[in-house]
Amino acid sequence: PLDPSEVERRVNFFASLRSSEEEMPEDWAVMLTNAPLFSQKASMLDELIPSGSNNSHLDGGRKMSFVLGTDTMVRIINPKYYGNSRENMLAALVDMKEKGVHFIVGGRLEQGTDYRPTLFVNGEEEVKSLPLDVREMFTLLTEEEFRLDLSSTEVRKQLKQSK
Repeated sequence: PLDPSEVERRVNFFASLRSSEEEMPEDWAVMLTNAPLFSQKASMLDELIPSGSNNSHLDGGRKMSFVLGTDTMVRIINPKYYGNSRENMLAALVDMKEKGVHFIVGGRLEQGTDYRPTLFVNGEEEVKSLPLDVREMFTLLTEEEFRLDLSSTEVRKQLKQSK
């Protein structure tokens, strides 16, 4: 678990965007939960977020978006977390889609070896195995859209030093 001061720092970062020049939607929020599965998180949020008057999320619209990394996305589509059943995994994803869930996925560098170059991976290969209607739940950021060669650990270290 994250240290409470780190949680507060991260939440305050998003709150500070509201008062900055950055474009932030009016209806955003941060929710802290210990629910292990995204299907559980989605159910909790579905109860908290009022549906729009047009229920656009039922037609594939977005009611809630999760921003996550490739490794987490790969776990979301791993049948292991659904009783080792691909059918259960797909049913859970369809249920999340019907609740208006959308995933924005940032990639990472996969270190190369003497025999294989370093690659940017964003889950594209894994998502290809999903039915089209489920694939549409995922926005996979490309290397050009996402990559910044700076680790979050290094950023936090620099922030601590600047205080």
